[in-house]
Amino acid sequence: MSLREQLKLEDQTLSFELKITSITQSKDGTQVNATGTVGRYGKVWLTYDFTANPKQEHMGSFVGVGRAVTEDGVANEGQRRGVYLGDGLTGTVYSLDDVSDGTPNFCIEHWDLNAETIKLQFARIER
Repeated sequence: MSLREQLKLEDQTLSFELKITSITQSKDGTQVNATGTVGRYGKVWLTYDFTANPKQEHMGSFVGVGRAVTEDGVANEGQRRGVYLGDGLTGTVYSLDDVSDGTPNFCIEHWDLNAETIKLQFARIER
């Protein structure tokens, strides 16, 4: 069975946009914070901690956390891990998310640092 056949996503894909609220640089990497509203999760706050690949320019890895609260007060949290590929002021982030509602998600994000936006698409991983 091919790798493509093994990664099965549910048919429903959610798309949304986040606004980057801060970027902080340090000797250890870059931290980015963003916020927005996401369908079933409600108001979302994400924090990314990026680490550059020391041997490859414009790529690396990240760990992060997302927190969300619906209008009904239901809270969820997600632990996120993935990789990024950059190209100047744009980039793509690939993430696997362990969400407290018991739903693992696969997410692809398109970053525009000039506009300070992140466009995300994600789907639940079939179990």
